[in-house]
Amino acid sequence: MKFRTRFCTLLLAALLLLPAAASAQTFTDLPATHWAYADMVQAADLGVIQGLGDGRIDPSGTLSWGQFLTMLTRTFAPAEYAAASASGLAWDQAGLQAALNAGLLAGDDPLPVLRGGSLSEPVSRQDAAVLLARALPEDAGVYGWKQITAADFTDWSQMDPFHQAAVSTLADHGVVSGRTDGSFGWADTIQRADGAVLLMRVLSLADDASYGEPKAVTVRFVDEATGQSIYPDQRVDSFVGGDVSSVLFTTDVGSYSYTGYGLYVSSACDTYTLSFRPMTQAELDRKAFWEKVDRGEASYDDYWLQDFLLCEQGENPRKHLLLFGSEDKRRFASKEEADASMTTVTVPVWKLSNGVKTPSTMSLTVHAALAQDVTEIFTEIYNDPEQFPIHDVGGYSWRGDTATGEHNCGTAIDINANENCQIRDGQVLAGSHWTPGQDPYSIAPGSSVVRIFAEHGWSWGGDAWEWDSDISYGYHDYMHFSYMGD
Repeated sequence: MKFRTRFCTLLLAALLLLPAAASAQTFTDLPATHWAYADMVQAADLGVIQGLGDGRIDPSGTLSWGQFLTMLTRTFAPAEYAAASASGLAWDQAGLQAALNAGLLAGDDPLPVLRGGSLSEPVSRQDAAVLLARALPEDAGVYGWKQITAADFTDWSQMDPFHQAAVSTLADHGVVSGRTDGSFGWADTIQRADGAVLLMRVLSLADDASYGEPKAVTVRFVDEATGQSIYPDQRVDSFVGGDVSSVLFTTDVGSYSYTGYGLYVSSACDTYTLSFRPMTQAELDRKAFWEKVDRGEASYDDYWLQDFLLCEQGENPRKHLLLFGSEDKRRFASKEEADASMTTVTVPVWKLSNGVKTPSTMSLTVHAALAQDVTEIFTEIYNDPEQFPIHDVGGYSWRGDTATGEHNCGTAIDINANENCQIRDGQVLAGSHWTPGQDPYSIAPGSSVVRIFAEHGWSWGGDAWEWDSDISYGYHDYMHFSYMGD
């Protein structure tokens, strides 16, 4: 029986050997800028491809026939792969047998793996195309927006009719679009990145074709730091394309906060993992407040006066009340008024000299109401394993009666101003550069400094006013941290 006539049945089979899909995995050799990053992470999350166990995923590694068949059948013929493995076959032999049983391979196919070739030999692009074309559902749509005619490939005539038919099918559905030189690269071997991308494209079309089909999934709840379960596994009736995280609307995991993103049910996975972290005290207080509202012990109008808002990024009436004594006041009216509200704090820092970090202290002037908070922030930065080095800090600075920035309020702090420039549309306005990873004084996104300030409700100028911290566009002030987000 041909595979495409059995597709829906196979998709609904139990996926016995696929690991649980989790929040996006990270690998040391797969930066976010890699062309195959999104597809390889998705494939890893679904268990289609696995890392090497040392933090790497080897995107440029060559795919062997055994590896490709195993990835393919784990995705599109899981029941057959599970049965072949249970029979005692090695993982690569199980992939071959499952492909034959599922109709992804036919005994008379003119493919090297069936004609005396080894499962350890690399698989070519044209041979992989044969199996991928068979994995497409009959009613598959088109992937993306780029659709070409396979006959336009410059090496089209070098392929035999058997392979031409498969490549043409993939081209018709937008799965392949050729190389930059206009060729398909029929004889080239496939790398792990190539294989993952092609599999995810075919899977996307398969999921689109089966969208809405009922599918029961198992949802796991784990602590992201320890990997330990924090709540019993839940069996959820969902559907292909359904949002796994919607289970959180009816599940109370207690004092934990979800850290993942939207996970959608795929036909290639039936177990999903949601990751959590322990709630901060502010989050616990917010949760307790809404429970009071539910019990009628507090009203919605009380929300904006709750202390947990002091750790919320951006400005709000509770912060205004703390800083200026009024929910509606946002700035000091004069230098004299501001001066009267300031105090100087001395905080621990790491200094860097000849490549060696040594403990030291620095002083800065801040709003008196934030003195303890600022001291705690710098103490946490000092105690963090990163030991981020600091050579200059700036706090309160009256910059004129009409200035709207937070330095006038003593609620802004600049760190290592020269190495964390202020820049707008490519033009540096202050400082000289921002090169995290190269200059130890530059503040990196996700660093202990950014994380700790954020936990205390402060915003970082590196990404506060743009989608991200990309220096190549928009306005960024990488030295700047502000309590009200300005």
